[in-house]
Amino acid sequence: MKKIVTAAALLWLAGCEADTGAQPDGSPAAVAVRPNGLPITDRTIMLRIPMVKQPYFNDLDDMITLKRLEQKTNIDIEWKQIPVEGFKDRINLMLASGELPDAFFYGLGSQDVVKYGSQGTLIPLEDLIERYAPNISRIFDEYPQVRRTATAPDGHIYSLPWFKDQDFFEYRNTFLINQTWLDTLGLRMPETTEQFYDVLKAFKERDPNGNGAADEIPATFRYNVTTNGYYELFGAFGVIDAVSYLYVQDRQVKFEATGERYKEAIRFLHRLYAEGLLDPETFTQDTKQLLSKTKNDVPIVGVLASFNGTFELDWDRLKTYVPMPPLQGPHGDRVWRRQDNRIIPNYFSITSANRYPEATMRLVDVMNEPKSVLEFQQGPFGTHLKEREDGKIEVLYPPPGTDIVYWIGSVTPSTTLPLMISKEWMSKVIPHETDQLREQFYRVYKPYIAKEEETYPSIYLTAEQNKRVSILGADINKYVRQMEAKWIVQGGVDADWDDYVAELNRMGLGELMRIRQKAYDQFYGYGSK
Repeated sequence: MKKIVTAAALLWLAGCEADTGAQPDGSPAAVAVRPNGLPITDRTIMLRIPMVKQPYFNDLDDMITLKRLEQKTNIDIEWKQIPVEGFKDRINLMLASGELPDAFFYGLGSQDVVKYGSQGTLIPLEDLIERYAPNISRIFDEYPQVRRTATAPDGHIYSLPWFKDQDFFEYRNTFLINQTWLDTLGLRMPETTEQFYDVLKAFKERDPNGNGAADEIPATFRYNVTTNGYYELFGAFGVIDAVSYLYVQDRQVKFEATGERYKEAIRFLHRLYAEGLLDPETFTQDTKQLLSKTKNDVPIVGVLASFNGTFELDWDRLKTYVPMPPLQGPHGDRVWRRQDNRIIPNYFSITSANRYPEATMRLVDVMNEPKSVLEFQQGPFGTHLKEREDGKIEVLYPPPGTDIVYWIGSVTPSTTLPLMISKEWMSKVIPHETDQLREQFYRVYKPYIAKEEETYPSIYLTAEQNKRVSILGADINKYVRQMEAKWIVQGGVDADWDDYVAELNRMGLGELMRIRQKAYDQFYGYGSK
């Protein structure tokens, strides 16, 4: 969009800091950047930024939150909107070719950030944050773990994370069980792995949906994914994390998939599969196939894993399901996998091609002003949010028949921005119905979520460490996943075990764990042992 700079807009220039100066080679004339207040610059500048075009997004140029941001900051953004399919390839091409945008919102991996940060393609942000980003600085001061997570091994910050201090983001999956089926069959909520087996067997054999057909699927999951996965079941056998396979004991990083408790969990899952209690399509189905079962006209699913159930089940059907508490295993273990999504790295970086890095940092900080951050998360006040007389902020519901994800995505690209929301501001918001539901589920799992000190954190590795981990880790994880699927479907974990462990060692598991340990020690400032 084009804007006219009035004389009034120049009155504050004495309080601005010069960003760039006119150069003999004809580069742009000086742009004054205001360290606080609005607009950010004395004249309109243009930034070129790629953005993933999610299916639920409107055109970014039509989003009211972004249009208002440009108007009040004096910064026009030329969005390069790229569909989800192929987005990562396009980003990789930009980085490899040197045809750089001014910044990246979302889309870079941790390996990208370290590699291109150390090469100078991405610039350090910490000084810009200190001088031009009081809102982000406040979050870093209040939550040192956010700053630590954003800091690369060389001490620089090359990318800002997404952060929301909401407790229910400490875990990912809720296991939902059909309470109507339990009531129909006169069954109690299972509390142990053996009771769970008995319940699934009853779901399979006793026609809980009452249609006279043997069409019930006792439990359905998806393989090799976090949401909808079955990996939380491993916690009943004392496994801390069956997704990353990493856990920490007395500051020592260990590998789950070579331990006896992992093997015992595999035996249990094979027992369920062999008796038809796990969906036989668990290892092949995609999201569409899963939804065809959970949303079938006649209820046919007894147990599923979900973030909050609203995606997999419609609201009416969701009322017939309840969260199943973590199961207690044969040795008394009762652990629920921690997946702490309160901090997600790599949501904003500035490139070396950017002529206005100070203004760009201020732009992102303006997004994170207390009320602005809520508007960029939920949508504007008036249509999506309402401030009440008591100071509380109410999240408004979409029009009837409108999905809330599309309702928000029509006005803000909330899932792709480096938004940082403190507990103080979260406490002002009256939760939406979906958040209330998630909070109820969280209370069921909270006592059993693996401790933070037992969980391997999200860590930036050095370029050399990344190089080795990308080789060793990919091959090792692929092999473990393949064997896991084989054993659950076919059995044979005990017969194959010694050869399996030997193969992992041959593949470099020892070296991989030494790298993980060193990175862990560096992250927390521990001396290597």
